[in-house]
Amino acid sequence: MDNGGGMTPETLHKMLGFGHSDKKEVDGHRPIGKYGSGFKSGSMRLGQDALVLTKHTASQSVGFLSQTFLKAAKAEEILVPMISWNLNGQRLNADADDVQQSLQAIRDYSVFQDEAGLLMQLDAIQGTGTIIIISNLRRNSADQLELDFDADASDIRISADLPENGSTSPVPNYQQSRATQPKEVDVPLDYSLRQYVSVLYKVPRMQIFIREKKVKVKRMTSLLRDKIQETYRPQSNPEFRCDIEMGFNTENENLYGMMLYHRNRLIRPYHRVGLQLEPNDKGLGVLGVVEADFLIPTHNKQDFDDTPAYRNMINKLGNVLRVYWWEKMDRLGKTPRAQSPLPARGGRARVPQIQAPSAEERIPDDLWVQCDFPQCLKWRKMPGGTDPSSLPDNWFCYNHPNPAVAALSHRAPEEEYKVPAEAEAAKQERRRLFNAAERERKSKNKTAAELAQEERELEVKKKQQEQQAEAARIAAERRRLQQEQAAALRLHAEQKKRMKEEQLRQLQMQRLHQEAARQQQQAVLRAQKAEEERANYQAAMQNLEQRNQYLQQQEAQRLADIERHRKQRLQEEQAQRVAQARNDEAQQSSVPLHSDQAEHDSQGPAAPQTRQQARAQPHNPLPGTNHSCLMTPVLLYIITG
Repeated sequence: MDNGGGMTPETLHKMLGFGHSDKKEVDGHRPIGKYGSGFKSGSMRLGQDALVLTKHTASQSVGFLSQTFLKAAKAEEILVPMISWNLNGQRLNADADDVQQSLQAIRDYSVFQDEAGLLMQLDAIQGTGTIIIISNLRRNSADQLELDFDADASDIRISADLPENGSTSPVPNYQQSRATQPKEVDVPLDYSLRQYVSVLYKVPRMQIFIREKKVKVKRMTSLLRDKIQETYRPQSNPEFRCDIEMGFNTENENLYGMMLYHRNRLIRPYHRVGLQLEPNDKGLGVLGVVEADFLIPTHNKQDFDDTPAYRNMINKLGNVLRVYWWEKMDRLGKTPRAQSPLPARGGRARVPQIQAPSAEERIPDDLWVQCDFPQCLKWRKMPGGTDPSSLPDNWFCYNHPNPAVAALSHRAPEEEYKVPAEAEAAKQERRRLFNAAERERKSKNKTAAELAQEERELEVKKKQQEQQAEAARIAAERRRLQQEQAAALRLHAEQKKRMKEEQLRQLQMQRLHQEAARQQQQAVLRAQKAEEERANYQAAMQNLEQRNQYLQQQEAQRLADIERHRKQRLQEEQAQRVAQARNDEAQQSSVPLHSDQAEHDSQGPAAPQTRQQARAQPHNPLPGTNHSCLMTPVLLYIITG
C-alpha cells in the first residue's frame, strides 16, 4: 500500500496494459520506467493473481490481473476486469454487463466476495493511495512457498535452497551468483526484502514499511572510509558525467564490489571488477558507488545492456580500483585482515573472508542520517568522526548535535550533498606514482635482453607519445587558429550587425525627428488656423454687434418718426376740430333761426352721429400702417468655430 496520489481509471488501465510508459520527471526525480512491463512481470513472478485497488481525488477503481482467471476462462487474449466508482460508491462504468462480468471474476478468483467488500477496502484508504494484493503465490518443486514469511516476522525473504538428497548440513540462505564470491558469504541483500529496499535508492526520499515495521534506509556513500573520488565521461556521450566514489565498507567488509545505480535506483549490487575478479585477496572490502545514468538497464532492472559504453565503464572502474588498492594497501605495505583460506572445493581454492574491522575502522568519512518524521525525511550530515552505532533507531532533526540545526528542527533546510572533489593534479600524481610502481614491479626478475627490449619498447612508445603529443599540439594549434578565425568572423559579423543596428537606430531617430518636426509644424499651422478663426469670429461678432446697433438705431428712428407723425396728426386733427367748431359757431350766428332749425331738423341728428362714430374709430396716424404689425428687430448671431 502507498499513500500517493492514486490513479484515475485511465491511468489504471494503462498500468494493467502492456507497453504503456508515460512517467514524467517530478521535482528533479527522473523515473526509471521505460518499457511499461515492470508491474506485470514483477507481480506475475511473485503470484498468479494481482488485485489493484486505487483511490484518486475524484474516483476509485479496482483492476484484476489474474492468470488463474485467464486459464479458467481459456482466454486467447489478456482480459483485465476493471470497475470504477465515484467517491460516493456510484459506478462510473457505462456497460452494466461488463461490470457484472468483472465482479464475477473478482468474486471467483480473489479474496473479495462482493462489491461491498471492495468498497469497504477502498474506504480504508485515507485520502488517496493504492493497494496491491498478490495472491496464489509461487511455490517451488517441493510445493513450498518461494517466499519465506516465518524466518523473520518483520521481513519477507526468499526461501533457502532445498538441501541435496541425503544432506544434513544446514541450508544456506539464497545467494546470487557472483564471481569469486564463496557460497558461505551471507549477503542479506540477496534474500531479504528489508535489506534490499534499504539500499534500493542511492538517496532515499520515502518511508517504506514491511509488515508494519519501518525500514531503516541508508546511503551507501555513508558507509565508506578512506574514500576517493573519480570522474568518468564516456567517449560516446561526453556530455554525461559519472561520479565514482570508492572506499572501504565500514559496515561489513565481506560485502564488496561496485554498487551500480541508474537514476537513483540500484541495478547491480556488489558487482566485482578488476582485482576483485582475481583469485587473491586484493580488492577485498572495497566498495564503489556509481550512478551510471548514461547506461541502458535491462527490462527487469537487474542488469545493464552489454554495450561498449558499459564495458568501457567497467574497465574504468577496474583501473580506479587497481590504483586505489595500491595507494591504500600495497604502497603502505598493508594486507587485508583475512582468516585462513577456506578449504578447496572441487579443486578450486575459495576466497577467504575478512575479519571484522575495529571500532575506529567502522567510522565512515562522512555520515548522513535521515529524519524519521514523515513530513520531513530530510538528510542531515553528522560531524566528522560520528559513530553510526551511537545514533538512536528513530532519529529526528532535533537530535542533531549542531544546536543551530537542532533549534530549527524540521524547518532547517537540507544540506546539499556534494561529491568530495579531489584536485585533478592529485589524481594525476596518484596515477603517475602507480604507473611508476607498476613499471618497477614488472622490471624485477627480468633478463638483460628483456630489459633492453622493454627499453626499446619504452623508447618507441615515448616517440609515439611525442609524435602523438606533436600531432595533438598541431591539432590544438589548428583548432586555435580555426577558433581565432571563427572568433574574428563572429567579431566581424557582430560589428557589421552593430553597424546595421546603429544605422537603423539613426534612421529611426531621423524619422522620429522628422515626425516630431512635422507634428510641430502641424501644431503651429493648427494654432495659426485657430488664431485666424478666432480673429474671424471676433470680426464677425463685431460686425454683428455693429449691425445690431444699426438696426436698433433704425428702429428707434422709425419709432420716433411714427411718434412724431402721430403727434403731428393729433395736432392737425385738433386744429381741424377747433376750426370746425369755430366754423360751426360762425354759421350758427349768421343763419336765421327758422332756416337753421329746418336744416337742423333735417340734418342735425345725423351729424352728431357722424362725429361720434369718428371719435369712436381708432386713431391711425399714418395711412396704410397698423400698430399691431410693427416689425420687431431681429438679431442675427453668426458663430464660427
